Amino acid sequence: MLVPTASGPSGSTTAISVPESSSIPVITASLPITSTISPFPASTQLTNAFFPPPGSVPRDFSPAGLERLWDVVGPVQPPPFTTTRVPQTPIVLPSAPPALYPSWFSPAPKDLLPNLKFPKGFKFGVATAAYQVEGAVKNEGKGPTMWDWNSRQPGGVVDNTTGDIVDLQYFLYKEDVARVAALGVNAHSLSISWARIFPFGTADSPVNQAGLKHYSDSIDYHIKSGVEPVVTLFHWDTPLALQAYYGGFTSPQIVDDFVNYAKTVFKAYNGKVKTWITFNEPQIFCSLVGIYPFNASLPVGVNSSTAPYQCSYNLLKAHAGAVKAFREMKIQGEIAFKSDDFVGIQWRKNATDDAEAVERHAAFRIGAFADPIYTTGDWPQIMKDTLPPSYLPRFTAQEKKDLLGSANFFAIDAYRTQWVAAADDGIAACTSNTSHPLWPECHVVVEFDSNAGWAAGPSGDPLTDWLQATPNFLRGSLKELQKRWPTKKMYVSEFGFVEAFEELRTELFRIKEDVTRTNYFLSYLGEILLAIHEDKTPVAGIFAWAMLDNAEWSSGLSAKFGIQHVNYTTLERTYKRSALSLSEFFKTHLSF
Repeated sequence: MLVPTASGPSGSTTAISVPESSSIPVITASLPITSTISPFPASTQLTNAFFPPPGSVPRDFSPAGLERLWDVVGPVQPPPFTTTRVPQTPIVLPSAPPALYPSWFSPAPKDLLPNLKFPKGFKFGVATAAYQVEGAVKNEGKGPTMWDWNSRQPGGVVDNTTGDIVDLQYFLYKEDVARVAALGVNAHSLSISWARIFPFGTADSPVNQAGLKHYSDSIDYHIKSGVEPVVTLFHWDTPLALQAYYGGFTSPQIVDDFVNYAKTVFKAYNGKVKTWITFNEPQIFCSLVGIYPFNASLPVGVNSSTAPYQCSYNLLKAHAGAVKAFREMKIQGEIAFKSDDFVGIQWRKNATDDAEAVERHAAFRIGAFADPIYTTGDWPQIMKDTLPPSYLPRFTAQEKKDLLGSANFFAIDAYRTQWVAAADDGIAACTSNTSHPLWPECHVVVEFDSNAGWAAGPSGDPLTDWLQATPNFLRGSLKELQKRWPTKKMYVSEFGFVEAFEELRTELFRIKEDVTRTNYFLSYLGEILLAIHEDKTPVAGIFAWAMLDNAEWSSGLSAKFGIQHVNYTTLERTYKRSALSLSEFFKTHLSF
């Protein structure tokens, strides 16, 4: 999913200590520092995160060495069972929910734009990510990840939950695939955990055959069930070993290790997976490496201000290297990465500074990764004009050549579109002052219009205070993306919504109401249909976030994006209203 919060629970005094059995030294990070590239606020708590100084952990690839890495995380809750459950099929859907409104006011899903169909071969999918749904974090040889560690740091997750068990999709994937297949879903965007394939992460460390076999079995079951697997190689869950060895994505060493991992996975699943994603939302991921608690794990020579740009530079080179290997290996299918955010709309129509603010937003939030791959092979000029090489490493001529064209399609996590404005003191005052609170991006995102303060759209839960439902802006947003980074194919790779205060409602009520999320999905889908037919935008698939409630990063289990409810005592799944509405829309708007 898109955005984890960076703040911890108010008033928390939880203390975390390294297990007594650990012989690894630790460093601490007090007052969290927010990276200037990050859109998230820093925690206001006085908290301490513990991580071994990068480079201090020996590369011991034995079982004992793996256990020492798990000591950095601490005790892990084992799952209630460790065998793959086989569902009874076919899955029978519950009866359709009654209409909430008169038909003249709100047509049924099947009656929305009934004469428009999605093109043949359209991917009508749902999405998940390994850390957020799999659980079984230590089973079958998996190594620890940085999110296994983060969930145990003070304030790392607002409700203090972990991904140890969560949805336990690692053992319940057959049930989950069967359930979405019954809805008419024909694709599932999932991610592979790097630490399941290489528990120690590095190219010279052993491959975990159990991890390779698990994903092979899962991919085969998807295909058998008529649900195409769309595979992301990296969805934020950096192997903890790589962070401990050299600082993860802030080090150039990550490039060869990632390319080796990618080649291993390409070879294992070639011919079965046709659509590949190298990285999920790199701008968000890299913005997090410099803020609490991840700033506790930065290597010597990298600070919270420079870390996001070192990460961006190394990640782009890792992407280019993986795509080069993909093509040299003649892997079947297509490959790209997933962008997030939006270009934005100028807040005040006649304000020159606001127009420039939109360009700065587009450059830093999307262009940082899209320009090098789709248009120029290089950073946006705005970024180079603002950031010196000591912050933003410059690409060599060969690196630019490797980057340009290293994608077959454009994928966007299109949750919302909002206005963008300059700071009150103007763009120039910000760009000329490195101490300015908005430097280097020098813009603000605004959720209400400049005329009378009307909101851009309904807001979700306060845990996702960045999210508004903005279907009226979606077509324009997609056209703007296509104009700036043109491709012959686009995917809306994530979109979704959180009902306000869903966590506080009774279980039955939260399952059966689900009105705002349902309206969000149906209005977005209608606009995508119109974008395809009227604007000729080449959208070839959409993926609803999320297949089911899950661990929403720093919001934990409290922010619920799922179209299925999960009872975290029994692990039972229950369809929400939005799932059944999507099902009706899917089955009446696909071309076969």
